[in-house]
Amino acid sequence: MNRKLFVELSEIKTTVLDLAWFILVISYSYLKFNTYDLINGILGFITVIFVHIIINFHNNYMDYKNSKDLEYRQKISTIGINRESLAIVKKWMYGLTIFPLLIGAFLVYRTGWPILVIGVICIGIGLLYSGGPKPLNSTMVGEAVVAIAISILIPLTYSYLGLVGTGNFDSSSAIDIVIVCLPNTFAMFAAQLCNNTCDLESDIKNGRHTLVYHIGKTNALSLFKASWALTFLLIPILALLQVVPYITLLALLLYPMIWDKFHPYLKVQVKTQTYPLVIQAVTQLVLAYVFLIAVGAIIDKIVSLL
Repeated sequence: MNRKLFVELSEIKTTVLDLAWFILVISYSYLKFNTYDLINGILGFITVIFVHIIINFHNNYMDYKNSKDLEYRQKISTIGINRESLAIVKKWMYGLTIFPLLIGAFLVYRTGWPILVIGVICIGIGLLYSGGPKPLNSTMVGEAVVAIAISILIPLTYSYLGLVGTGNFDSSSAIDIVIVCLPNTFAMFAAQLCNNTCDLESDIKNGRHTLVYHIGKTNALSLFKASWALTFLLIPILALLQVVPYITLLALLLYPMIWDKFHPYLKVQVKTQTYPLVIQAVTQLVLAYVFLIAVGAIIDKIVSLL
């Protein structure tokens, strides 16, 4: 397998969000507790990166294997376009698992069995997204489950790893992390809706009955807009409630630019043309939100030293 194909199958660019969640959790931890176990956190981050890559391999593998549409196999699927052997893809997928297994076992030894449970749940959701008798990407709950898994469960994992040894991880801190992550969750949910509206015809041909299939494109577009409205509404609410630093209000300045990227998608849902614009908008908002929380944590630290 060449480098270009590996990058496409692993969708390695998407792992930038794993780094964003890591920075988010560290910033929150220092804001509230002024501590974070960086060794456990970094090991967890490396593990999440590998798991994310493996799951992306698995999703591409299963989507090709389970596809019923010849056009999808030949012109859409990365495996089909590159005429790669499924056996080779499977070998890479299985070969990469050695790294997260070893690091994960070490983290269980350092932090206890709960991280094993969290890991199994996260990995299970990832594998069931495109695998199993009824893949999540073929159901009406797939969009919501994926958004929650990506934007909440992964940050909770980082939070547990960095705070459990300090005695600061409990139900209260876990709830706080969930609340802080909510703007990201609605943004990710909108991204999933965008993906499935663009793929609706292809999904129907391949027997996938997503939420978009059940509610129709018109309602899906309305839900998309509502999800983004909640994303931008939550940021000032969380800032005013002092859940996140006031400086995160600056993220609202992105609204005009982000809305401009939505216009083409709301008119025409085309995977190769308008979907990338929405993903750019999601990435910009998420990274800005996380960056501003990190800046707020740094400012808080500097003020405390004065």
